[in-house]
Amino acid sequence: MELRQLRYFMAVAEERHFGRAAKRVCISQPPLSMQIRNLEAEIGVQLFRRTTRRVELTEAGAAFLREVRSVTEKLEAAVETARRVAGGAAGRISVGFVGPAMDAFLPGVIREFREHAPGVILSLAEMDTRAQLDALGAGRIQAGFVRLFRHELPGLRAEPIFREPYVLAFPPGHRLADYECVPLAALKGEPMILYPRQIQPALYDRIMAACAEAGFSPDIVQEAVTKKTTLALVAAGLGLALVPESSAQFRPADLLYRPVSGPLPMVEIALVRKKDAHAPALDRFIRIARKYKRRVGQS
Repeated sequence: MELRQLRYFMAVAEERHFGRAAKRVCISQPPLSMQIRNLEAEIGVQLFRRTTRRVELTEAGAAFLREVRSVTEKLEAAVETARRVAGGAAGRISVGFVGPAMDAFLPGVIREFREHAPGVILSLAEMDTRAQLDALGAGRIQAGFVRLFRHELPGLRAEPIFREPYVLAFPPGHRLADYECVPLAALKGEPMILYPRQIQPALYDRIMAACAEAGFSPDIVQEAVTKKTTLALVAAGLGLALVPESSAQFRPADLLYRPVSGPLPMVEIALVRKKDAHAPALDRFIRIARKYKRRVGQS
């Protein structure tokens, strides 16, 4: 049974006339009649009662017509879905992100993507950089916004998207509030809150090296995994913290933020995906993300 036979059948069933049906499907009447006879022979039932003046559906033909219409509607929907997916207007993509990406630029990317591709299901997952790289390798996510610092990226490609400096977070009334820009060396002897080394070993070591260049070893009194916890601990008076500049929008009532001068590394966020990853919806998402790219020195 061929799809064209079903279309021929529908034309005859709806026109109730072989001549008009033949014109509708753009073939001559004899081949149309032959196709209908072949269809009846294949399914083993008579679909039409034929007279010299009219064509009528049999009871079996009427039932067959209902099912054929359902099949063709589903087929048309499938074709439309395939075209929408191929055009990046439908489908599903999974994207990972680190917290600073959501603080800085990712909400704008998400908002614009949803405006341009409302038919695409966007699944977001907050993960640290190592977890995202593992998820990319396993195919659990298709792209990730990560903080790269001397990471090995076998089979992946990275594109820098955002770069910002660290700032110092501290409670109001602290002696460093008088500085417009805090020298890194001024943190000597201050209790500090920092993330555990295993989260970003190379970046952690670079921060330690920057402090050493400034003439001190930081007094780390508490480790915190998330920025939210870090800032809450700073507000509680437990210590000071170096956080991405975009964090300054949080807890403005009970925290102060100052830029820091010194050899600290920048906070860099890159978009990472597999080298062979090509999906229309993902490509559209990436094109939008590139519009939010911040280059070195750009505010």
